[in-house]
Amino acid sequence: MKHHLNILLLALRVLIIVMGITALLQLLDAYTAFADTSEASYLVRDTFNVIGKESPVHYEYVPYYFIGKALLMGYLIYSLVLLYKSFERLKKGDVFYNRQAAELRRAGGGIIIFAKSNYLLHCAFGAICFRDITSFLSEIPLFLGLYLGGKLILVLYYMAKKGTVLREETELTI
Repeated sequence: MKHHLNILLLALRVLIIVMGITALLQLLDAYTAFADTSEASYLVRDTFNVIGKESPVHYEYVPYYFIGKALLMGYLIYSLVLLYKSFERLKKGDVFYNRQAAELRRAGGGIIIFAKSNYLLHCAFGAICFRDITSFLSEIPLFLGLYLGGKLILVLYYMAKKGTVLREETELTI
């Protein structure tokens, strides 16, 4: 089991680092879009499927999209760090400690909130500002993957909550 936890912890470390770099790149794109409006049009066409050859209707909103995306990624990083800490304690042998259920609940809930907010951000900006109706369908696989991953972590939360109660009952009867 420790081998599997080591692989999971390594994957979480890599994911946290990659998400941090991606969030910084999103902020760099926001700065670029603020500084150069022609670059904002290129960034929109790179991210969205804009209908028509002319520039997007509201290219002035491009920096706000990237700032929102970076903030959401920061929130996801926070949730992943909580999950990492919980799995790290599990690796050390603390199977059912008092705060484990709460940490898993916050991590799973955070991932679900990120999935929903990211989907809404992308679809709202895509459909309203950049005339990309296909964003509703193109973001579904990412949304479902993150959403189901968050739900899986919430299942671990319920198991940890029940395990903590059983451990406390066992300690009281002995």
